[in-house]
Amino acid sequence: MQLKNATSTSLLLLRITLGITMAIHGVAKFSDLKGTTEFFASLGLPSFMPVIIALIEVVGGIFMIIGLLVPLVALGFIAILGSAIFMLKSGSGFVGGFELEVLLIVMSIVCGYSHFNKKIIQFIPPA
Repeated sequence: MQLKNATSTSLLLLRITLGITMAIHGVAKFSDLKGTTEFFASLGLPSFMPVIIALIEVVGGIFMIIGLLVPLVALGFIAILGSAIFMLKSGSGFVGGFELEVLLIVMSIVCGYSHFNKKIIQFIPPA
């Protein structure tokens, strides 16, 4: 029984950390929306993309923290982070390059998989 509690607690800490990290990244995009939009435009992306991505990060981060639609939010995070690796960081190498994105993708996979059930909201992940 204690292993079940340790697993649930570990998954909860992982999910909250992921949610906070992604929400902070989204807030950073909103705090300099003009600069973010210019940067995205330099990559050839439409001007509405920074707002959509920042919304996914902020709202998804909050949802991840409270345990709402975790598998769906995890897919959104994986899409954003995977795109960032391929569009921005693939030439930088792992260390000092895309290591953070890979860690966040793995965290998203773990959170999404651990909450992959029929419940819409579940604060404590099933063990």
